[in-house]
Amino acid sequence: MHSATPYKTAILTLGEKKNRKSVFLKLQDLRYLTYIFPIVQNQLTKYTEAMADVMNYVLSTINSTTYVAPAPTANRNILYYQLFEEIKTLL
Repeated sequence: MHSATPYKTAILTLGEKKNRKSVFLKLQDLRYLTYIFPIVQNQLTKYTEAMADVMNYVLSTINSTTYVAPAPTANRNILYYQLFEEIKTLL
């Protein structure tokens, strides 16, 4: 990576001479990415932690016609009522 300072642009280059690819990023874009990356990383961590609970909930509610409360130990970052409504619209 090197910086093209007159235009405040970073140039990322990967690959050998024949297959070289470059990406040009403006400084303001890099600042935005460094700001948003920890937020996205946190959301992905919460998603992966909740995945097993969501699968268990979906399997337990597929045949139900009324709302089923999640297990007391289920992840609290999921809106189970909204998930239930989504399941019912798909089936």
